[in-house]
Amino acid sequence: MPWPRALRSKESFVNITLHHCRDAAEQALRLDGWQQEISQIEAGHFSGEIVDVASHSVRLFRESANLSLFQRMHFPESQWHLVTPIRWPSASLFGIDTVTLLPRCDQFWSVVPSNYDLLVVSIDRSRHEWLGRDEYRLRRLEVSPGLLHQVRGQWQWMTDYLSQRPAHEPIPPALQQSLIRQLEESIDMLLGSDVPTIEPDANNYRTRRYIVERCQALIQSRPEDPPSLMALCDQLKISRRTLQYSFQAEVGQSPVAYLRALRLNAVRRSLLQDPAQYLADAAAAQGFFHQSYFCREYRRLFQESPSATRARLLESPS
Repeated sequence: MPWPRALRSKESFVNITLHHCRDAAEQALRLDGWQQEISQIEAGHFSGEIVDVASHSVRLFRESANLSLFQRMHFPESQWHLVTPIRWPSASLFGIDTVTLLPRCDQFWSVVPSNYDLLVVSIDRSRHEWLGRDEYRLRRLEVSPGLLHQVRGQWQWMTDYLSQRPAHEPIPPALQQSLIRQLEESIDMLLGSDVPTIEPDANNYRTRRYIVERCQALIQSRPEDPPSLMALCDQLKISRRTLQYSFQAEVGQSPVAYLRALRLNAVRRSLLQDPAQYLADAAAAQGFFHQSYFCREYRRLFQESPSATRARLLESPS
């Protein structure tokens, strides 16, 4: 039985929401204040969950999904954002026993592996101001394994408890206060001293991400006539082997498969916004002019035909 869209506490000082999403684009809309675009890049039926606990000064949310995703986001600039995985079946970006501090930037992108389970904590920038050193870079905090295990375990238990509560039972004010108090105490415990930060695999990391990012931009600038892999290599002045390695290391897929998935997701988002439009027009806007090929690849990725997507959206209440 799916969760309700949201379970909100009656008190204004804390907001608790639960979401069970069946579409990656829908999940992107469920975090208030985070501007996100999420694309599904692995074939299958999507299933994602979010548990979100927020007060005026601190926030904890837990996000999980069964399929690999591409995320492009702009997060609230008034807060620091700390990320630690419960489950992260990949060696890239977030280490399983680490706390990563997200950079201050106009836009941040990442590729998350299938079956991930991630905890994110946000705190006001007025607290622990030492976190501002090198704030435009992705950094990891050097936290002792025992302390990290203790704090992450507490956050996991809190979100487990909330997700398992009966959906329509009100959350008592005393419980709300306890959740926020425990969250703030655990953050202060984690960041109680001037914890050193390091930038992971700095040179290789930045080079790989730059290559993937530039390829995405070049593809998106010409959806009706996307450049070939050789053209991308020529423009970036890199070998095809370097291109292949960068994509495998950063997104876990070949450049062809990954960039095609992003264009298919763009078609799906277009249908979500305007399900009455012609399918051929929506596909052509992203460079898919061969309808049978487009329909085959769309069905392979999303496990339903584009016409089924449109019919479902047209039938759903507005």
